[in-house]
Amino acid sequence: MLKQFADLTLEADGRYAQDYELRFLEDYFATKDVRMSAYVKIRDSAKDIVEAVRVGKQQRNPEFKDFYSTCKRDLVDLLRYSAAALLFDDMERLRTNMLLWFQTISMAYKFEDDNVDTYDLLLKAMGEFLTPEEAKLAIPIFELNCAVLV
Repeated sequence: MLKQFADLTLEADGRYAQDYELRFLEDYFATKDVRMSAYVKIRDSAKDIVEAVRVGKQQRNPEFKDFYSTCKRDLVDLLRYSAAALLFDDMERLRTNMLLWFQTISMAYKFEDDNVDTYDLLLKAMGEFLTPEEAKLAIPIFELNCAVLV
């Protein structure tokens, strides 16, 4: 939404915006309460979400504990950026700013195989912490994380 605001500011400079140019606001405001609720839940449950992923990862791979501190830091960052993308309805900014940078790190350290497992567990955890209505808006963002980082 922030990019759409910036684009509209440039496109409508010196004139009034047309109705079709303002439609993104109607779409956003129709979901703002659900977005806010999901954002707050992710923010307030971040430790529990990360813990759910850790437990799942350790059950699948007992050697995971050796990498947990790095994985935890990265997962916390991913949750923060994803929650902001959800709140502001701005997946493009998430993809171009955070995910492409993180993808470079993952490839350099050859985390791709490990990421499949992590993001699968993360998607499952999101379903446990969010209502179906919130998950409907949040899951595509976390699926984008999976698509870019795996």
